[in-house]
Amino acid sequence: MIKNLIFDWGNVLIDVSVERFAKSCKAFGIQFADDEVGSAHKAGFFLEYEKGNLSDCEFRNEIRARASVILSDEEIDSVWNGMLGRIPVEKLQLLYMLKDTYNLYLLSNTNSIHWNTFSKKSFDYRGLNADDFFKGIYLSYKLHTAKPDSAIFHKAVEDAGIDVRETLFIDDSFANCMTARSLGMSVLHYKPGDNLESCILKELEQKEVI
Repeated sequence: MIKNLIFDWGNVLIDVSVERFAKSCKAFGIQFADDEVGSAHKAGFFLEYEKGNLSDCEFRNEIRARASVILSDEEIDSVWNGMLGRIPVEKLQLLYMLKDTYNLYLLSNTNSIHWNTFSKKSFDYRGLNADDFFKGIYLSYKLHTAKPDSAIFHKAVEDAGIDVRETLFIDDSFANCMTARSLGMSVLHYKPGDNLESCILKELEQKEVI
């Protein structure tokens, strides 16, 4: 019986556009390799930043060093934050509906600039915020490890005190889902653009829990 739902943030809940970020970078002559920033995973100093191994200042300086023009901290943050959009209201309604029946958790590869900029306003619904929706919020930059490494899953599960056999993990990354499955969780490999509510309810019905 599924009692716990673990959500990814980017591309499952909040809209992500790597293309918009790349376009902004091009306008400022900021160069990075194709494999450094993807829709689900990052590499290089981007990954180190999401693991909390670089400070905000160090991250901005890395971006600044790759730009062809002089950029202020505010301009860099604007470019970086341009990657994220909003959480559609129907997904907030879904969380609101689920939170009284299931234990909801958030497990995200993210960084302090993104989280501190978007966490409050993106979860603003019926006077609620992120802490009202989730019993636990686990972020890579705070845990100093990132999906698909099993370490971040172990840390989240141990802190939450949940049984992996009673847990459904929802993520847009196949690699992340495979790690969760290897640990004993049920998984939903969500494809951005699909109806999240329908996907989750279908998965739960298959587990004979609703």
